[in-house]
Amino acid sequence: MPNRIAASMNLHLHTKPFAMCHAYGTERTPILAMQDEHASLTVSANSSTSIAAHLRFARELVAAATRYAAAVETYAAGHSTTEAAPATSGEPA
Repeated sequence: MPNRIAASMNLHLHTKPFAMCHAYGTERTPILAMQDEHASLTVSANSSTSIAAHLRFARELVAAATRYAAAVETYAAGHSTTEAAPATSGEPA
């Protein structure tokens, strides 16, 4: 069994966060990219990851992101703010 190192990564949002998906059709797996001013994180499947496992992860990611958005909306509702929520185009502002 190969040695594996566990890691924990954090991407703390600051002034210009955005997320986008680089899609390549059937040529290769897509890449999910999240960035802010000084940090970035990309998510993609290793070539040894089965398509079924990759698809299962992608669906779990959508469910978690949906719950995250709902939690942020709940949090925002409890705080007065004059900032308007930006449109979600998937492109950096």
